[in-house]
Amino acid sequence: MIQWMARHKILTSLAVVLLIGSCGAQIAGATKDDDASAKESSVTQTAEDPTSETASPSPTEESAVPEPTPQEIWAANYDMQESSYVVAVAAALSLRPKKVDGRSGSLNACRLLDKDLGLDRRVARVQKSFSLTSAPTYDQALAVLETTTTTICPEFTALHETQTSARAKRLRAEERRRKAREELRKKKEAQAAKAQAAKDRAAEAQAAEDRAALANVYYANCTDVENAGAAPIYAGDPGYSRDLDRDGDGVACEQ
Repeated sequence: MIQWMARHKILTSLAVVLLIGSCGAQIAGATKDDDASAKESSVTQTAEDPTSETASPSPTEESAVPEPTPQEIWAANYDMQESSYVVAVAAALSLRPKKVDGRSGSLNACRLLDKDLGLDRRVARVQKSFSLTSAPTYDQALAVLETTTTTICPEFTALHETQTSARAKRLRAEERRRKAREELRKKKEAQAAKAQAAKDRAAEAQAAEDRAALANVYYANCTDVENAGAAPIYAGDPGYSRDLDRDGDGVACEQ
């Protein structure tokens, strides 16, 4: 064998070169496959890792959508419940629904709540917020506020309930005071009527005594009449008699 290789050095050298080249190609291919696998693993890990810089959203992307304003929320609530809201407001105002300007009225009512005005001032402004031929009464405007609060801007329900509860408490106190004043007035009137009745009875009794005394008046002659200071005496007066009326003209003891 050695003799054969010595004789064929050229062929042996060529075989060695081919063998070394084949091994180098296999090693290079394996290296490329390893690099591709590493890159693929890196991409997969980046996509799955939420802490990766390429996966995390930027602050600009998070704040891209602005928060809706209260007015936009109220308008959206009105759009969703327009028909039921208008019907409820029309019923509170004793109107037909088509005569109610529901959108502007509801937004104005919510703005009044947003300003945290007193209940009386809010009611007065609601009376001007709806397109009507005449202003609604206090109770009608209050019913509109109640409907608006629960339907269009429910975030003010607690405030509205606090104000209406305070008003109800105030009205009950005023009603108690009114009843107390009315009872006192009736009591005074009854006492005055009782006192007047007693006074009238006393006057009537005195008049009866006076009439009885006058009925018993008797004058023997005109001298007694003159001494009593009763001259002249006319027919029908106490003490008149035909004996004192000599000429019969109805006047006795004429001067």
